[in-house]
Amino acid sequence: MEEKKITIENLEINYKTFALPSVALAKEGVKEGKAVLVLHGWGIGSDSWVEAAVLLAQNNFCVIVPDMPGFGKSEAPKAAWNVDDYVEWVKNFAKELKLEKFVLIGHSFGGQVATKFAMASPEKVDKLVLCAAAVVRKPRLGSRQRLAKFLARGKIIAQKIPLGIYPALRKINYKIAGVKDYSQLRGVMAQTFLNVVAESVLDEARKIKTPTLIVWGEKDKETPIEDAHETNKAIAGSRLEIIKNAGHKLHRAHPQELKNIIFQFLK
Repeated sequence: MEEKKITIENLEINYKTFALPSVALAKEGVKEGKAVLVLHGWGIGSDSWVEAAVLLAQNNFCVIVPDMPGFGKSEAPKAAWNVDDYVEWVKNFAKELKLEKFVLIGHSFGGQVATKFAMASPEKVDKLVLCAAAVVRKPRLGSRQRLAKFLARGKIIAQKIPLGIYPALRKINYKIAGVKDYSQLRGVMAQTFLNVVAESVLDEARKIKTPTLIVWGEKDKETPIEDAHETNKAIAGSRLEIIKNAGHKLHRAHPQELKNIIFQFLK
Protein backbone atom coordinates (compact mmCIF):
# COMPACT_ATOMS: atom_id res chain seq x y z
CA MET A 1 0.00 0.00 0.00
CA GLU A 2 1.16 3.51 -0.83
CA GLU A 3 -0.42 6.68 0.54
CA LYS A 4 -0.12 10.02 -1.22
CA LYS A 5 -1.55 13.52 -1.30
CA ILE A 6 -2.69 15.49 -4.30
CA THR A 7 -4.44 18.82 -4.85
CA ILE A 8 -7.82 18.68 -6.60
CA GLU A 9 -10.05 21.76 -6.92
CA ASN A 10 -7.78 23.59 -4.45
CA LEU A 11 -8.35 20.89 -1.83
CA GLU A 12 -5.59 18.68 -0.46
CA ILE A 13 -6.71 15.09 -1.05
CA ASN A 14 -5.31 11.97 0.55
CA TYR A 15 -5.51 8.66 -1.33
CA LYS A 16 -4.19 5.11 -1.13
CA THR A 17 -3.08 2.78 -3.90
CA PHE A 18 -2.86 -0.99 -3.65
CA ALA A 19 -1.01 -2.91 -6.36
CA LEU A 20 1.41 -5.76 -6.95
CA PRO A 21 4.92 -4.67 -8.05
CA SER A 22 4.08 -5.45 -11.70
CA VAL A 23 0.96 -3.27 -11.60
CA ALA A 24 1.98 0.29 -10.85
CA LEU A 25 0.28 3.65 -11.06
CA ALA A 26 2.65 5.59 -13.31
CA LYS A 27 2.49 9.17 -14.58
CA GLU A 28 0.62 7.97 -17.66
CA GLY A 29 -1.79 5.82 -15.65
CA VAL A 30 -1.94 2.11 -14.92
CA LYS A 31 0.45 0.23 -17.21
CA GLU A 32 -0.76 -3.31 -16.56
CA GLY A 33 -3.99 -4.67 -15.23
CA LYS A 34 -7.11 -2.60 -14.69
CA ALA A 35 -7.50 0.39 -12.46
CA VAL A 36 -10.18 0.11 -9.80
CA LEU A 37 -11.41 3.33 -8.21
CA VAL A 38 -13.27 2.91 -4.91
CA LEU A 39 -15.61 5.54 -3.42
CA HIS A 40 -16.24 5.04 0.29
CA GLY A 41 -19.41 5.68 2.28
CA TRP A 42 -20.41 8.62 4.45
CA GLY A 43 -18.54 9.28 7.70
CA ILE A 44 -15.60 7.02 6.88
CA GLY A 45 -12.62 7.13 4.54
CA SER A 46 -10.09 5.02 2.68
CA ASP A 47 -8.97 3.27 5.89
CA SER A 48 -12.20 1.28 5.93
CA TRP A 49 -11.35 -0.29 2.55
CA VAL A 50 -7.78 -1.42 3.27
CA GLU A 51 -8.51 -5.13 3.77
CA ALA A 52 -10.84 -5.45 0.79
CA ALA A 53 -8.51 -3.38 -1.42
CA VAL A 54 -5.52 -5.58 -0.57
CA LEU A 55 -7.53 -8.65 -1.60
CA LEU A 56 -8.58 -7.08 -4.91
CA ALA A 57 -5.03 -5.96 -5.67
CA GLN A 58 -3.82 -9.56 -5.31
CA ASN A 59 -5.79 -10.35 -8.45
CA ASN A 60 -3.70 -8.04 -10.62
CA PHE A 61 -5.68 -4.84 -10.15
CA CYS A 62 -4.41 -1.42 -9.19
CA VAL A 63 -6.90 -0.31 -6.53
CA ILE A 64 -7.15 3.40 -5.77
CA VAL A 65 -9.11 4.57 -2.72
CA PRO A 66 -9.26 8.31 -2.06
CA ASP A 67 -10.53 10.05 1.04
CA MET A 68 -13.27 12.09 -0.60
CA PRO A 69 -13.44 15.79 0.34
CA GLY A 70 -14.53 16.19 3.94
CA PHE A 71 -13.55 12.66 5.00
CA GLY A 72 -10.48 10.87 6.30
CA LYS A 73 -7.33 12.94 5.81
CA SER A 74 -8.70 15.06 2.95
CA GLU A 75 -9.71 18.68 3.27
CA ALA A 76 -13.39 19.59 3.49
CA PRO A 77 -14.98 21.78 0.81
CA LYS A 78 -15.06 25.50 1.52
CA ALA A 79 -18.84 25.55 1.05
CA ALA A 80 -21.51 22.85 1.28
CA TRP A 81 -21.48 20.36 -1.61
CA ASN A 82 -24.15 18.22 -3.23
CA VAL A 83 -23.92 14.97 -5.20
CA ASP A 84 -23.08 16.79 -8.44
CA ASP A 85 -20.09 18.44 -6.77
CA TYR A 86 -18.72 15.05 -5.76
CA VAL A 87 -19.34 13.69 -9.27
CA GLU A 88 -17.33 16.57 -10.74
CA TRP A 89 -14.62 15.94 -8.16
CA VAL A 90 -14.37 12.25 -9.18
CA LYS A 91 -13.97 13.35 -12.80
CA ASN A 92 -11.12 15.70 -11.87
CA PHE A 93 -9.46 13.15 -9.60
CA ALA A 94 -9.46 10.51 -12.36
CA LYS A 95 -8.10 13.06 -14.83
CA GLU A 96 -5.28 14.06 -12.47
CA LEU A 97 -4.28 10.41 -12.02
CA LYS A 98 -4.59 9.85 -15.80
CA LEU A 99 -7.17 7.11 -15.45
CA GLU A 100 -8.62 6.78 -18.93
CA LYS A 101 -11.08 3.98 -18.17
CA PHE A 102 -11.56 2.17 -14.89
CA VAL A 103 -13.72 -0.09 -12.78
CA LEU A 104 -15.75 2.06 -10.41
CA ILE A 105 -16.82 0.70 -7.00
CA GLY A 106 -19.09 2.71 -4.73
CA HIS A 107 -20.32 1.86 -1.25
CA SER A 108 -23.36 3.54 0.32
CA PHE A 109 -22.95 7.31 -0.25
CA GLY A 110 -20.03 6.48 -2.54
CA GLY A 111 -22.44 4.32 -4.54
CA GLN A 112 -24.78 7.27 -4.90
CA VAL A 113 -21.92 9.32 -6.37
CA ALA A 114 -20.73 6.39 -8.51
CA THR A 115 -24.21 5.92 -9.98
CA LYS A 116 -24.46 9.54 -11.09
CA PHE A 117 -20.88 9.53 -12.39
CA ALA A 118 -21.45 6.36 -14.45
CA MET A 119 -24.52 7.94 -16.02
CA ALA A 120 -22.76 11.24 -16.75
CA SER A 121 -19.42 9.79 -17.94
CA PRO A 122 -20.07 6.28 -19.33
CA GLU A 123 -16.93 6.44 -21.47
CA LYS A 124 -14.83 6.46 -18.29
CA VAL A 125 -16.41 3.47 -16.54
CA ASP A 126 -15.48 0.01 -17.78
CA LYS A 127 -17.65 -1.73 -15.19
CA LEU A 128 -19.67 -0.48 -12.22
CA VAL A 129 -19.95 -2.15 -8.81
CA LEU A 130 -22.53 -0.82 -6.36
CA CYS A 131 -22.17 -2.09 -2.77
CA ALA A 132 -25.15 -1.30 -0.54
CA ALA A 133 -25.41 1.85 -2.61
CA ALA A 134 -27.63 4.76 -1.57
CA VAL A 135 -29.30 4.95 -4.97
CA VAL A 136 -32.81 5.10 -3.52
CA ARG A 137 -33.52 7.99 -1.19
CA LYS A 138 -36.96 7.83 0.40
CA PRO A 139 -38.58 9.67 3.30
CA ARG A 140 -37.82 6.62 5.41
CA LEU A 141 -34.26 6.62 6.72
CA GLY A 142 -32.29 4.18 8.80
CA SER A 143 -31.81 4.91 12.51
CA ARG A 144 -28.30 6.23 11.94
CA GLN A 145 -29.40 8.41 9.04
CA ARG A 146 -32.28 9.86 11.07
CA LEU A 147 -29.84 10.65 13.87
CA ALA A 148 -27.38 12.21 11.43
CA LYS A 149 -30.10 14.33 9.84
CA PHE A 150 -31.15 15.57 13.27
CA LEU A 151 -27.56 16.36 14.23
CA ALA A 152 -26.87 18.06 10.91
CA ARG A 153 -29.82 20.38 11.33
CA GLY A 154 -28.84 20.92 14.94
CA LYS A 155 -25.32 21.87 13.94
CA ILE A 156 -26.59 24.47 11.50
CA ILE A 157 -28.62 26.20 14.24
CA ALA A 158 -26.10 25.48 17.00
CA GLN A 159 -25.39 29.20 17.41
CA LYS A 160 -28.80 29.52 19.03
CA ILE A 161 -27.94 26.97 21.71
CA PRO A 162 -25.96 28.07 24.78
CA LEU A 163 -22.23 27.45 24.46
CA GLY A 164 -21.18 23.92 25.36
CA ILE A 165 -24.63 22.33 25.37
CA TYR A 166 -24.83 21.14 21.74
CA PRO A 167 -21.58 19.06 21.79
CA ALA A 168 -22.82 17.35 24.95
CA LEU A 169 -26.21 16.61 23.37
CA ARG A 170 -24.49 15.21 20.29
CA LYS A 171 -22.39 12.84 22.38
CA ILE A 172 -25.48 11.67 24.26
CA ASN A 173 -27.30 10.95 20.98
CA TYR A 174 -24.34 9.00 19.62
CA LYS A 175 -24.21 6.95 22.81
CA ILE A 176 -27.93 6.18 22.67
CA ALA A 177 -27.74 5.23 19.00
CA GLY A 178 -24.51 3.30 19.46
CA VAL A 179 -22.89 4.80 16.37
CA LYS A 180 -20.06 7.20 15.55
CA ASP A 181 -20.15 7.18 11.73
CA TYR A 182 -21.61 10.65 11.52
CA SER A 183 -19.27 12.36 13.96
CA GLN A 184 -17.80 14.40 11.09
CA LEU A 185 -20.92 16.54 10.83
CA ARG A 186 -18.94 19.71 11.36
CA GLY A 187 -19.11 22.98 9.52
CA VAL A 188 -20.08 22.66 5.84
CA MET A 189 -20.37 18.88 6.13
CA ALA A 190 -23.59 19.23 8.12
CA GLN A 191 -25.34 20.98 5.21
CA THR A 192 -23.56 18.68 2.75
CA PHE A 193 -25.12 15.69 4.48
CA LEU A 194 -28.59 17.23 4.24
CA ASN A 195 -28.01 17.92 0.52
CA VAL A 196 -26.91 14.34 -0.09
CA VAL A 197 -29.74 12.55 1.71
CA ALA A 198 -32.31 14.74 -0.05
CA GLU A 199 -31.35 13.44 -3.50
CA SER A 200 -32.33 10.12 -5.07
CA VAL A 201 -30.32 8.98 -8.11
CA LEU A 202 -32.75 6.27 -9.19
CA ASP A 203 -33.63 8.14 -12.40
CA GLU A 204 -29.93 8.35 -13.26
CA ALA A 205 -29.59 4.62 -12.58
CA ARG A 206 -32.22 3.88 -15.23
CA LYS A 207 -29.99 5.51 -17.86
CA ILE A 208 -26.90 3.42 -17.10
CA LYS A 209 -25.78 1.07 -19.88
CA THR A 210 -22.46 0.08 -18.28
CA PRO A 211 -22.16 -3.56 -17.09
CA THR A 212 -23.18 -3.33 -13.44
CA LEU A 213 -22.84 -5.56 -10.39
CA ILE A 214 -25.00 -4.85 -7.34
CA VAL A 215 -23.88 -6.40 -4.04
CA TRP A 216 -25.99 -6.20 -0.90
CA GLY A 217 -26.13 -7.53 2.63
CA GLU A 218 -29.17 -9.64 3.40
CA LYS A 219 -29.66 -7.90 6.76
CA ASP A 220 -28.72 -4.35 5.76
CA LYS A 221 -30.65 -1.88 7.93
CA GLU A 222 -29.23 1.33 6.47
CA THR A 223 -30.01 0.62 2.82
CA PRO A 224 -32.69 -2.12 3.08
CA ILE A 225 -32.70 -5.13 0.79
CA GLU A 226 -35.72 -3.78 -1.13
CA ASP A 227 -33.42 -0.98 -2.36
CA ALA A 228 -31.17 -3.64 -3.90
CA HIS A 229 -34.05 -5.07 -5.92
CA GLU A 230 -35.25 -1.62 -6.95
CA THR A 231 -31.74 -0.67 -8.10
CA ASN A 232 -31.36 -3.99 -9.91
CA LYS A 233 -34.66 -3.38 -11.72
CA ALA A 234 -33.64 0.18 -12.64
CA ILE A 235 -30.29 -0.74 -14.24
CA ALA A 236 -30.97 -2.87 -17.30
CA GLY A 237 -28.91 -6.07 -17.39
CA SER A 238 -27.43 -5.54 -13.93
CA ARG A 239 -26.50 -8.51 -11.79
CA LEU A 240 -27.54 -8.75 -8.14
CA GLU A 241 -25.60 -10.72 -5.53
CA ILE A 242 -26.79 -10.92 -1.92
CA ILE A 243 -24.42 -11.88 0.89
CA LYS A 244 -26.31 -13.85 3.49
CA ASN A 245 -26.31 -12.67 7.11
CA ALA A 246 -24.39 -9.55 6.08
CA GLY A 247 -25.23 -5.99 7.09
CA HIS A 248 -24.35 -2.64 5.55
CA LYS A 249 -20.55 -2.73 5.85
CA LEU A 250 -19.85 -5.59 3.44
CA HIS A 251 -16.26 -4.55 2.77
CA ARG A 252 -15.38 -4.66 6.47
CA ALA A 253 -17.34 -7.65 7.74
CA HIS A 254 -17.14 -9.85 4.62
CA PRO A 255 -14.10 -8.68 2.61
CA GLN A 256 -13.16 -12.10 1.23
CA GLU A 257 -16.68 -12.92 0.04
CA LEU A 258 -17.09 -9.46 -1.43
CA LYS A 259 -13.76 -9.75 -3.22
CA ASN A 260 -14.72 -13.15 -4.68
CA ILE A 261 -18.03 -11.80 -6.01
CA ILE A 262 -16.38 -8.72 -7.53
CA PHE A 263 -13.52 -10.71 -9.05
CA GLN A 264 -15.91 -13.15 -10.73
CA PHE A 265 -17.80 -10.21 -12.22
CA LEU A 266 -14.64 -8.48 -13.45
CA LYS A 267 -13.36 -11.67 -15.10
